Amino acid sequence: MSLTAAIEVSPGETDARALRIKLRVTNPSDRRIAILNPDMGVPSAAAKWPYSKEAYQTSLLISFGYLSMSVTDEAGKVVPREPIMSSATPALRPPIELGPGDSFEVAIPIGNFYQLESKKAYRVAIEYSNQNLKVLARTRVIVP
Repeated sequence: MSLTAAIEVSPGETDARALRIKLRVTNPSDRRIAILNPDMGVPSAAAKWPYSKEAYQTSLLISFGYLSMSVTDEAGKVVPREPIMSSATPALRPPIELGPGDSFEVAIPIGNFYQLESKKAYRVAIEYSNQNLKVLARTRVIVP
C-alpha cells in the first residue's frame, strides 16, 4: 500500500514570516488506507500558546516523529529550523481512512519554523509517517 504527497503554497501569501504551505496526501490505490490523523487538538488556554493552531499541530507532529521537514536554499545550504516547542501530549484521533482517490491536507506555517527571505527560492522536503506508512514530498518554493 502506498500513498502519494505533494506540497502546495497557499495562494495570496505576501509575507515570508507568515508563509504557509499545504502537504496534500492522496491514496492512488484501489483500496482503503488508514493513516495517522494530523489533528492533534488545540493548545489549552492556560498554555498561552503564542502561535496558530497549525503551528501547534505542526510542532506536535514534529516532536513525536510523525512529520519531518527540511529546507535548503538555492546553494544547497540547509536552513536551520526555528525551535518551536510544545509541552503537550498529542490528543491522537482515530486514523484517517482514505478511500481510493481520497486525500487530506496538513497546513504547515513554514514561515514560523524557518527564517525565509522574500524573493528567494528554497527546496522543501516533508515526510509524513506513522508506524506503517511513510510519504515524502519535495518541491521548490519561491517566497513572495
